[in-house]
Amino acid sequence: MTAAQSTRILSSPTAVRGVRRGGRCAASCSARGGFSLFELLIAMSVIAIIAAVAVPRYASSVGRYRAESAARRVAADLTLAQAKARAASGVQFVSFNTAAGSYTIAGVADLNHPKSPYTVNLAGDPYRVTIGYADFGGAPQAQFDMFGNPAFGGTVKLYAGSYSSTVSLVKQDGTVSVQ
Repeated sequence: MTAAQSTRILSSPTAVRGVRRGGRCAASCSARGGFSLFELLIAMSVIAIIAAVAVPRYASSVGRYRAESAARRVAADLTLAQAKARAASGVQFVSFNTAAGSYTIAGVADLNHPKSPYTVNLAGDPYRVTIGYADFGGAPQAQFDMFGNPAFGGTVKLYAGSYSSTVSLVKQDGTVSVQ
């Protein structure tokens, strides 16, 4: 190809699309690429359908996670109270306040406020669960003797939305489990 032929091809308005001449678009610039309103509506509809399916599943998994993690926290703290009773050779209590959604381990200092008792608020962040009931021999209080044996077996029922978890304390051997 000669230089004259290449100059003719480049200067042809139909050969090169979008070439500007003198600050103005060539005739072929008017057919710009883009999305039509119909294409944008279809894309938004697909996104809305995906969101309608994903959001409830996410919300339910968050509720289930909150109930399970709060139950694991209660189980760990019952085990802590049991170990503290053995270590101190004394009686240890874990008192549940179902109205406030919290519980307190007597005789154990709060890590953030050493002059305050160890209290866990399950109604606040990060758990945001409610205590349905806490029953240890008819009272909302677990008690461990100086050997770490529970005075009564019992359960704590926690709710996060439609999900629930149960923490059980077995009187015979003192095991704590989450269901």
